[in-house]
Amino acid sequence: MAALSGSSSECCTLKKALNRLISNTSSSPRTRTRSEPLYVISLERYGRDADFALRFPDSVSMSESLFDATITDGDCKIRVSLDPAVNRLISVNMLHCGSVIRHVELSRGEDSASFHVCSLEVDRVSGGDAALRALSSVSVRAIPWMGAEPSAGPLRARRSSYLPLWNNHDFCGEMWRDTAPSEPDAEDSEEEIDDIGSTVSLAEVRRHFLSGSRRYRGALCVRILHKSRLIYFGKADQKCECPYKAELQVADGSSSACVVLWNTVCLEWYRILHPGQVVRLCRYRVKDSYSSRTGQDSEPHIEISLNSRNPAAQITIIPKNQISPDWVLPDLPHSFICGQELPSCPQGHIGDVIGVVIFVGRPERVRRKDGQRSEIEEYRWLQLADRTSDKPIMIKLFSTSQPDIQSRIYPMALLVCTRLKLIRSAVDRATTFEYLTNTSLTQVYCTGTGSHPVMPYRGIRPIRQFLHWLKQVDESSLLERAVIGGYFGYPPLPVSLPNFMENRRGEAGLISGGEMKLECEKLIYREKRQFAIQCVITAACYHHREV
Repeated sequence: MAALSGSSSECCTLKKALNRLISNTSSSPRTRTRSEPLYVISLERYGRDADFALRFPDSVSMSESLFDATITDGDCKIRVSLDPAVNRLISVNMLHCGSVIRHVELSRGEDSASFHVCSLEVDRVSGGDAALRALSSVSVRAIPWMGAEPSAGPLRARRSSYLPLWNNHDFCGEMWRDTAPSEPDAEDSEEEIDDIGSTVSLAEVRRHFLSGSRRYRGALCVRILHKSRLIYFGKADQKCECPYKAELQVADGSSSACVVLWNTVCLEWYRILHPGQVVRLCRYRVKDSYSSRTGQDSEPHIEISLNSRNPAAQITIIPKNQISPDWVLPDLPHSFICGQELPSCPQGHIGDVIGVVIFVGRPERVRRKDGQRSEIEEYRWLQLADRTSDKPIMIKLFSTSQPDIQSRIYPMALLVCTRLKLIRSAVDRATTFEYLTNTSLTQVYCTGTGSHPVMPYRGIRPIRQFLHWLKQVDESSLLERAVIGGYFGYPPLPVSLPNFMENRRGEAGLISGGEMKLECEKLIYREKRQFAIQCVITAACYHHREV
């Protein structure tokens, strides 16, 4: 392989290091940069695949994730894969976008055109934003690539897209389309499907399926009632390149059903489809619904599957002026509740809320076990003020289908959250606290994010009443209560140790100081856990801060 060439300066740190690596003729060549700073300008995560054990035989028990990074010296840039041994630096946010790194050890990738970082040192003295300061006078996009521009996908696994850094439920990257794709060409299918011409109802499709027919005539014209958050099901032992699915609850005048977007159909349509839209579905598959397959329903229900092949599904969004009244499509369901009504609602009640945001907490993360795997989920606490109660509505908001909106929720914004579940937590026998949290179908609409004008609930009575109250409320009184960031613990801790231990549910409760040190060392960035430690207070130090 010839030495790399380009428009970068002859003193370019990356160019000199990589040319040393390329000229090395040993069986497993490596090179290390010296003390010159390199800057991390992007960091991307993806799930490992079935070839992980072959590529990294010494790291089989490490994280389920792999990382790629783009690094630069200011003269040129290169995208590299990171060794799993570096993952811990990322999980505690020591290595992040904007970090300065030194003494970077590089090796050549499998195809001889890519490069791999075996180890590195993070310059913590320079500060977390050192790269921003060093490159402030440079257009990062204009920095030339060292060699050819790399492909957009992951470097060390057969995955079609990257994952967000801190959860598995948000879409991430340019692979997720925000405009409808062109109509696919028809292709042969192993099933005989003739659904391009006439329209058929969900009830007819269900009747044909339950009767054993494998021939479905007609397209479905349905309204989207609910949209689930994204579901990532990638596992290290699977070779699926696009392990995503998403669910849409749809209905027409005859019945309702669950529509499942599979794999690359998610990439093409997930960001485009929204509750309230009317869509025409062709070339779909029909199967028993998940609830029917698991015995949760007494009556059989169907599930509509939209795949990228065998057959390739066709989806068309129907404009409002082309929706026929003969279809008798249902309106979007809603069940708005106010702060005054929450105490009288039963545990697990599903409802919608509207309010003015007066508190937005910092992002926090919690570890959840899903079968054999432990998954990290991210959430933020919100407090809403409404017209009915002096107590704010508490919302513990995990990922929804709208990460672009959730990241831009600020105090004093008008927020609508749908399909929230009521959680009632008892800290002792006489005291309970209520808050709302996500279901898989929760949607958020917020002023200032571009979502409010398209909110499908604008004309209904609860919204009109709230907007009327909002015009009369003293804005300065709300502004005095507005807070963003900081730690917020809710519900409050129990007042006694026995009550605290009752709520541990098998987790470590009362631990020693040594055990607590070990547990704290396992924590990752933004992760929250609670412990009780038994000790003797030997000294207390008081501090006074002048305001």
